Amino acid sequence: MKVAKSLLLGTATVLATVAGAQAADLPTRKAAPVQYVKICDAYGAGFFYIPGTDTCLRVGGLVLAEVAVSNTPARLNLAGVALGIGGAGGAPGLIPGVSRDAVAWAALGRVELDARTQSPWGTVRSFIRVDSYFGSGAVANTGALSNAVLGNPALGTQAARESTVLNKAFIQFAGLTMGRIQSMFDFYADAATYSGLRGSNQTVNGLAYTATFGGGFSATLSIEDEVSHRARGAIPTVITPAGFVGTAVPPTVVQFLGTRMPDIVANLRVDQPWGSAQISGALHRVGVGLYSGAALVGIPLLSTLTKTDGLGFAVQGGVKFNLPMLAPGDNLWLQATYAQGAAGYLTGSNFAFVNGVYSSTNYGVGIARVSSGNGWQEGVTDGDCVYTYSGSCDKSKGFAVVGAFTHYWTPTVKSWLAAAYYQINYSNAALNPIPGALALGATSFVSGVTNYKEFDLVGGIGWNPIRGFEIGAEVTWMHGIVSRPTGLATDAALIAAGLPAFKSQSDLVRGRLRMIRAF
Repeated sequence: MKVAKSLLLGTATVLATVAGAQAADLPTRKAAPVQYVKICDAYGAGFFYIPGTDTCLRVGGLVLAEVAVSNTPARLNLAGVALGIGGAGGAPGLIPGVSRDAVAWAALGRVELDARTQSPWGTVRSFIRVDSYFGSGAVANTGALSNAVLGNPALGTQAARESTVLNKAFIQFAGLTMGRIQSMFDFYADAATYSGLRGSNQTVNGLAYTATFGGGFSATLSIEDEVSHRARGAIPTVITPAGFVGTAVPPTVVQFLGTRMPDIVANLRVDQPWGSAQISGALHRVGVGLYSGAALVGIPLLSTLTKTDGLGFAVQGGVKFNLPMLAPGDNLWLQATYAQGAAGYLTGSNFAFVNGVYSSTNYGVGIARVSSGNGWQEGVTDGDCVYTYSGSCDKSKGFAVVGAFTHYWTPTVKSWLAAAYYQINYSNAALNPIPGALALGATSFVSGVTNYKEFDLVGGIGWNPIRGFEIGAEVTWMHGIVSRPTGLATDAALIAAGLPAFKSQSDLVRGRLRMIRAF
């Protein structure tokens, strides 16, 4: 037994040795190392290296949900017999307040990509922001599409609409920025409130160069597309588009001339621990033409194309104070803007989308006016100029002042208070066109445009339970003052026709409840 056991153990040892030697002689193949995502800390939190490249990428986004409630006074279409003796024919449209939207819902989904690569000449950055909107109700201007009630898109209810827009898309390299950018004119740009305020908040296509100096100083010179800075999609005019009934005055059409030059924008800025300050200036082309539907001997204004091709301008100064002595995160914004023939720099965000994203004539119009007290509605916003019987497009003049204060009661609870004043004025020929109209043979009154003043007050509170997530509520009060349109019938005539008397002042009150999650 011992001999047999010894033989078996010896055989097993030999076999194991041979097998081990043969295994050692066989070729081996190691598994490829797992390539995990590598953090890139050169540009701040959230960046990682795209595998296989030296490019750092940050993926981000935002979800916004909102419900808003507004007062809904009745509105009247400023047309028909209300325009004066004889009128333009037909009665003005009246939409009762109960027929108009008082509640509106809005949602926004945003995706951002920020890619950066280091080069011998500095960082090469490319940035993309795409926003997708949904809106229903008249005050959800980021998505609602107007129903053209009685020929006036500001009247009646709004249809729900979904849309997607390219909010930003630009490349930065060696001080150059090119693509779809925030205008280099802008400073405050609605940084503190949910509601948009007056002043410039413009997204444009542009090419800019920024020079950085010591001590936090920088200067930027940019050229930006003219179209995005236009105050509205159609030019205001006091010349009756359909011509004058019973006369030889033909129909007319007013439209922008073809683009010829970009807006030229410059700013000088300083950033310090105490805050920042900026002064900005812009030159804006005002190119408008008047076309006639038929030739008319003796009235060259209406027989051929007449054009106004000049320059408007805007200037702005702003300062932001950081106020950590009150509470960490507290700040105060102050800004003043003046514009002549460049109302787009005053009317607020060109992404306000008055009457809807899909209303092509309303891109860039900014924030709509508050109607007069009894609902006389004579245009959604203000323009760079108004075509008059003087044969030119008379430039508008206006200014806006904004102040906004944010205070943190605790690290997670904040409140804000903001105020704005806006005023715009037009030439006497734009306000009082009747003499010029009568000189051309008109038999009826013609309504002029109106001057406008506006006071805004905004207050809100927000809670941030975690970083990047906010639940907030805000109340906005807008007080509009509209001058009486020339050619509007007397109050006695309006009342006799069953219409309300003209009231120049009105209030718009809007409450918002919003949730925002940024990541």
